[in-house]
Amino acid sequence: MRLIRKRFYPEEEIDISSDEIVYMDDDVLITKWLPIKKREDIKWGASCVYLKKGIKISKVFDYNDRLLYTYCDIIDTHIDNDKIVTEDLLVDVIVFPDGSYKVADIDELICLRKENKISEEIVLMALERLNLLLNDLYNGFELDKVEEYLKKGVN
Repeated sequence: MRLIRKRFYPEEEIDISSDEIVYMDDDVLITKWLPIKKREDIKWGASCVYLKKGIKISKVFDYNDRLLYTYCDIIDTHIDNDKIVTEDLLVDVIVFPDGSYKVADIDELICLRKENKISEEIVLMALERLNLLLNDLYNGFELDKVEEYLKKGVN
């Protein structure tokens, strides 16, 4: 199964098939990965793609295997016979180990819409999914089950 990450900004499509698929069912795809480009701060990560909800929750770890942060991407997912494409819808939420969080890149969403590089439909989809994620955060962050799914994949 090929894994593709597609972005609007910068506009790119990257094959991330080197990511290890740990677990997959009709609702989630769990992967373990190394950064695409070597980084001094990040050693590895694990992600849970909610295929129907349009959210990807990624745990990002340092070289001492300590959690740096949880990165939440708003995405759209397309699956065909031999590949899964996750399309980044620009808006992100970063959750820190102390529970604080930051919403990022709404400005990119606005800018690309103003430049007619993305449709109104994409903007509305991104905001709807951001709302779902933020409500989940306010209510205990139940979507954050990356570690639970990693254990499930081992069995």
